[in-house]
Amino acid sequence: MKKHLLGGCLVASLLLLSGCGSGTTNQTVYVQSVGDILGYDTTATQFSGTVESSKSQKIEKDDDKTIDEIKVQQGDSVKKGQVLFTYNKDSLQISVDSAKLEVESIQNKISSYQQQIAQLKKDKKAAGKSEQLSYNLQIQEAQLDLSSEQYNLKKKQKELDDLQKDLQNADVVAEADGVVQSISSDNSSDNSGAFMTILQTGAYKIKGQVSELEVGELEQDAEVTIHSRIDDNKTWTGTISQVDTNGAVADSDENSMNSDQNTDNTASKYTFYVVPDTQDGMMIGQHVYITVGKQETDKGIWLNADYVVRDGDTAYVWLANTNGVLEKRTVTIGRHNEEANTYEITDGLTLDDYLAFPTDDCKEGEKTTVSQADDSSEDTSGDVGSAAMSVEEGAS
Repeated sequence: MKKHLLGGCLVASLLLLSGCGSGTTNQTVYVQSVGDILGYDTTATQFSGTVESSKSQKIEKDDDKTIDEIKVQQGDSVKKGQVLFTYNKDSLQISVDSAKLEVESIQNKISSYQQQIAQLKKDKKAAGKSEQLSYNLQIQEAQLDLSSEQYNLKKKQKELDDLQKDLQNADVVAEADGVVQSISSDNSSDNSGAFMTILQTGAYKIKGQVSELEVGELEQDAEVTIHSRIDDNKTWTGTISQVDTNGAVADSDENSMNSDQNTDNTASKYTFYVVPDTQDGMMIGQHVYITVGKQETDKGIWLNADYVVRDGDTAYVWLANTNGVLEKRTVTIGRHNEEANTYEITDGLTLDDYLAFPTDDCKEGEKTTVSQADDSSEDTSGDVGSAAMSVEEGAS
């Protein structure tokens, strides 16, 4: 609501700074960016970032087993419980059958020793005193053999249980929904000990890079706004969780881009991480822009009604097009805030567009220049055209 009221309060002064002229020939029309009209800081530095998973499933390969089939490929989306790869069940079944035979053999030995001990005790009772010592020694020896086999049975039974569990788990499955990030090419674990890595979806972080010249702009726990690269109206809020200044990272085309074109390309880059407040619409690998500070991203663009011209069911605004000349642009309006006298613009307008205040003198094709509210009274129609062009290209 504060932004709505701010937009309304600014209009009175903006009427003096932007708008169509008084009907003179070849007049120059003053325009101003939508962001400035709404009171947004559109000059804030943008940092590029990439959406990553904050959780992953790293699967190690059992080197004692043979992989029978890998059922997924790198980049595949997987669901919880989906089979990723299988071990050879035939070899596992052979091991299970062999262990069962050994268990059965030990059980037979134990039974034989138990019978032997029972018979020796019976014979001892019937024997004379001179034979008692001999029977005691035989019984003790049989009991030691029995204890040894009982221990062996426990070991072999544990081995059998493990083998049966391996057979039951011969199908290795995903623990959660995710994306296959990597699969070892030679069926062995990589340097991290993982044969396969699954990045879990639904638990995201954003990895960005910042130049050493601008790292001072970022602080841990600072609030940020995350902007979609392909949809100007899609934004999220978040918090910087870490700024890693302990070591410089290698430059990359994906993460080193910055809105400041004067940044020294030789400057070191450092990594920082952002935790988004919500993740609706985000995807692993998605590229985004990050600006420090929060905006009322859920409110959209609320433009003062004086800028919106209604013609029946159609609504339009006057703005500078990609060539820096005046154009009548149709927009889609949503709700109307009667208190602030603003319209929600749901389509057809971005914060980077440049608007003229509509009057009866507005005519398409007139030359435009940025108003003094943008700190420029010079003819900057070329700049306006370039700014508008970059917005159009980014939206394509």
